[in-house]
Amino acid sequence: MLGTGLYAAEGHKCGIGLVPPQNLRHSGRVTNPVELDALDRVLVGELQRDARITLTELAHRAHLGLSATRTRVRRLEESGVLAGYRARVPPAAVGLHLHAVVRMKVHGALFDQVDAVIAEEPQIVRCLRITGESCYHMEVLARDVADLQRITMRLARVGSVTTDLVYETVTERGTPLGGAPG
Repeated sequence: MLGTGLYAAEGHKCGIGLVPPQNLRHSGRVTNPVELDALDRVLVGELQRDARITLTELAHRAHLGLSATRTRVRRLEESGVLAGYRARVPPAAVGLHLHAVVRMKVHGALFDQVDAVIAEEPQIVRCLRITGESCYHMEVLARDVADLQRITMRLARVGSVTTDLVYETVTERGTPLGGAPG
């Protein structure tokens, strides 16, 4: 059985094709899709703004009872709509003062080697396998230029790397809850 996934064709071009399911990576799919109603969207929106909100306050903001709120949140968690909760730590607070975007071209046969480097480098905080000229788009947080160079040199042993420094994060949003504009 084959599934739709990303692959690298001859050379360094990446594209979409059919690949065996064991080669598919996390795609952000919901495990048990549910239809979100207006109240679910309110709950998810509030939790995206403040994941530490109490159930009591969440119920108040959604104009629901505590029990109904608890039931809905549990259902959203179990279905995968709420995939987790985490603390947001400003990188500078832990000595990571440099933010870079790294694009990488690599032959498809070397994806496992790229994945191994990524697994060993916690400072690669986001990595997307993409179509187009590059195969990977990564966000890297580093202490300084030397630290960034260490990481990009490891990646360059596997493929072609282009690095851009981030001056400023213009926006950072949660998942839009209204779906695609129509």
